[in-house]
Amino acid sequence: MTPNFLGPYWVQINYTGYAPHTMTLPTKNWNAGTGTGTFDIWSGGVISAAAMVGDLVTKMLPLFNSDVSFDNFLVYKQLLPDDDPEPVASASFSGQIGSDVSASWAKAVELIFIARTTAFGIVKLSLLDAVSNNTFLPVTSPSVNPQALVDEWFDDAKGWSGRDNFQPSTFLKYTTNINQKLRKAYRLD
Repeated sequence: MTPNFLGPYWVQINYTGYAPHTMTLPTKNWNAGTGTGTFDIWSGGVISAAAMVGDLVTKMLPLFNSDVSFDNFLVYKQLLPDDDPEPVASASFSGQIGSDVSASWAKAVELIFIARTTAFGIVKLSLLDAVSNNTFLPVTSPSVNPQALVDEWFDDAKGWSGRDNFQPSTFLKYTTNINQKLRKAYRLD
């Protein structure tokens, strides 16, 4: 397998803030079945794909204001680097909107969680149009809402993965930045 190859399976989460965004997250193996199928989990066994993605999105909601809504997700398969990515399952979210009420700056903000996998690879989770809490200092010890998201992402009973196909396990930091491409697209210059 090519180092840092996104496949063989991943989830694309589609959401809308001040513009449409997608989030791509590698996973363990996906299995066809009822509804959206299942993912293998790190502790052994499987979990419903819809439940696994829904649980992660629920933990993200406090990091967005009510202008952000989660629309749907797709599961992709690409077994080999030369294969074309193939969607294998999808589902819509219902009523999943951001729940932060702090009124802190969010337009064009990117919140990037950085961690290590169990094989010491770097894995990232990027949220666009997330709330900034009006600070741009890196955080090495997350507070309640970011910690709940990190715990969900690292959970042994889930199948989230790094591009090295190992489990996310060690939190390093999260950073809050203004995404320059979004800033330009939103005409904030």
